[in-house]
Parts: sequence; C-alpha cells; structure tokens
Amino acid sequence: MNNALGEKPAPFGAPETSATPGQAGGYFESGRPRLGGLQNPIRFSEPQAAVINAAADTIIPPNPNWPTASELDLVTFVGRYVTPSGYQNKHFPFASEDEFKAGLDRLGQSFVSADATGRAEAIAALEKAEDPLFEQLRALVYYGYYSRPVVTQAINRNLPAGRDYHGPPLPYGYLQTTEPWDEELLTQAQENGSYLETEDVVRVDLSQLSWKK
Repeated sequence: MNNALGEKPAPFGAPETSATPGQAGGYFESGRPRLGGLQNPIRFSEPQAAVINAAADTIIPPNPNWPTASELDLVTFVGRYVTPSGYQNKHFPFASEDEFKAGLDRLGQSFVSADATGRAEAIAALEKAEDPLFEQLRALVYYGYYSRPVVTQAINRNLPAGRDYHGPPLPYGYLQTTEPWDEELLTQAQENGSYLETEDVVRVDLSQLSWKK
C-alpha cells in the first residue's frame, strides 16, 4: 500500500493497494475514509486559518456559557477532512484542497476584519449563491465543534436534557449510561426460552393460502 499520507487500509472493502496521488487511485478514491480523518492534516496558511476561525465564530456565535469555536483548534480538524490535492474527492464533506483553499482566499482578510454583521452577510451570500464552500464550512464547523470534549461538558452543564449526554457512542458505546443486565430475567429467559436446530426448520406451505373470502 502507498503510505504517502500515513494511512492504513480502511475496513469493509478498502483496496489492498492504492495508487499515488494523481494516478486515478488512492485512499480517498475507494473504501471508507480513515476514522478520525487524515493522520497528517492539510496545512493552511495563517490567512486561511484566520478565515476558518472567523467563519467558525460566525456559524456558531460566541456565548459566555459555551466554548468559543475559534479557540478549539478547528483548523486542524478541518485539515483532517479536506481531500488532499491530487486525489479524487469522494468523501463527505466533498471538500478538495485546491478548491477549498481558493474559497478561503476569496473570503480573505476583508472577511476576517469585518464585524459580526458583515461576516454573517458574507456567509449568507455564499449560501444564497449555492457556493459549495458554504456547506463545507458549515459541516466542518458543526462536526468539529460538537466533537470537542469541552463542548460535551457544556451540553451537560447548560442543557437540562443534556445532563446524561456523554458524546458520540462509537466505538465503545455509552458505557457510563448503559444499564446492567438483569441477571434474574436472563436466567428466566434461559429456562423458558426455546429454539429449533437449523436442520429442524421446515418450509411452510403457503400454496393453499388465498386473500379471497
């Protein structure tokens, strides 16, 4: 396998070998994306990172009771889910490096320097124009923000319905909230339950059935 991106084969149908970038193959072109995104995130310039942070604080406006999006290193998170240049772009959120960076450059310093209203108008303009950058930024900001442990803690603290929320269940499940099995009920099930061996299962003859009265 090509380890140029530091990737391991993905489960469930990922290819045993992959071509190098630009050769109609590679990790991002078949199989499932690596859990957690790229091992080596896409790198952004300082102006591009500033745009990502400004967009994050626009999509999720700062609130004193909640973590501020731009302070959670969403830049690194975004870099893990942008398809590197030279690979076919086949995985959500379908953001390819060259086009995504070009979109950040178009927003540029004027977006970063704008006030909250100006930034909101710029994001709204992307949405109205159906610019792919809007959906990509929205998805990456939301997923990145709500995957942070400090945000999970804020949900526990601020929302009555979130008191027992423990974040994403995978890969280990809700270990802290899953109720233990009732041993007595399990014993009763074992005593009263029954099953047929596979070789004892017979086909039911439905040929005589009719919907007519």
